[in-house]
Amino acid sequence: MEIKPLINEDYIILDEEAMLSELMGKLQAFEKRVGLVFKKDKYLGLIEKKWLLKSRLDVSKTKLKSYVQKTPIINENADIIETAYLMYQSNLDYVPVESNKKIIGVLSGLDLAGSSLNLDEMNKVKVSDIKFIKPSKLNKDDPIGAALKVMYEEKIDVVPIFDKGQLYGIVSFKDIIRKYLNWTPNRDNSTKFNKEASSKSAAVDMPHLASLPISNFSTNDNLMTIMPSEGINKALPKMIKNNINNLLVMEDNVYVGLLTVKSLLRKVASLKIPKNYNIKFIGLKEVKLLPHQKYNFQKIASNESFKLERKIKNKLNLIIHLKAHEKEGGKQKFSVHMRLEYPGRIITSSQDDWDLETALRKTFNNAKNATSKRFKE
Repeated sequence: MEIKPLINEDYIILDEEAMLSELMGKLQAFEKRVGLVFKKDKYLGLIEKKWLLKSRLDVSKTKLKSYVQKTPIINENADIIETAYLMYQSNLDYVPVESNKKIIGVLSGLDLAGSSLNLDEMNKVKVSDIKFIKPSKLNKDDPIGAALKVMYEEKIDVVPIFDKGQLYGIVSFKDIIRKYLNWTPNRDNSTKFNKEASSKSAAVDMPHLASLPISNFSTNDNLMTIMPSEGINKALPKMIKNNINNLLVMEDNVYVGLLTVKSLLRKVASLKIPKNYNIKFIGLKEVKLLPHQKYNFQKIASNESFKLERKIKNKLNLIIHLKAHEKEGGKQKFSVHMRLEYPGRIITSSQDDWDLETALRKTFNNAKNATSKRFKE
């Protein structure tokens, strides 16, 4: 299954020389979650809302380039399993998606995890099969600065809060950012607090904020929970409906851990795409390719054939013939021809392009379209 249906526009674009204050203002004004940072037309990386919690600084004088995190860029035709692996390894909530070397949107980890329910293997998985996250325990009277420290050191978005050993509530980066950085001015804060929080001198004037008790920020009612015995086909719809990346795992009303999107992506990524020994390559040695180009070509072919097998629900044999021709200014134009065989069917497809990977992916897309027509006949 491909990620294409999951691509969204939950982002804004800013230049690396822009200030953090501009990013914050636009994320709030346009209700977006992530900022993509460019240097002219070159993508540099992204900034998520939660990363802004790090700072007690003058956001009107701090440039975005100081906060940019480099990320992988995912192709729109990528498979959800390979994408889950990349997102898990990168510890990102979002990744940019490209088509023909242009960024066309972003993909969220939550949406990606939700789409995994289309895989038969994932529908059999129970919550107890997923590795729970067990953050450091904090008391409701601990300072919010302690929660921030746990979030960054343990790379989590939510921390459970306790009172005399009993679960009291949770505090999330969303809870903190709304109050700590004045994200939602009307939420439980005085006009004076909001005015101070948004001032240029907030870093100097408000050091006391980090010492405020967690209970001032936490969510204590209507907590979203799941039991270990339940399937993730119940957990994920609940997470998607409430737009949350974490669920409290409770057993007999006792807290046992957190079910996170990251843990779910780890499980999806573990469904490794098998090596396909039913692909025969012709011309791969004759065409002048760099080692990484040859590796990527074979990897994409293996991934795409895996998706095709899932689609037709049958084993297949592939012959992929690669040619290079029409040199123009030192560039090669690539031609990919493919013959697909599976019980009772033979399908051929081809595509030319100046980009090797694009030619290959389009050839597979043509084959997928052909198989879809066959199934309708």
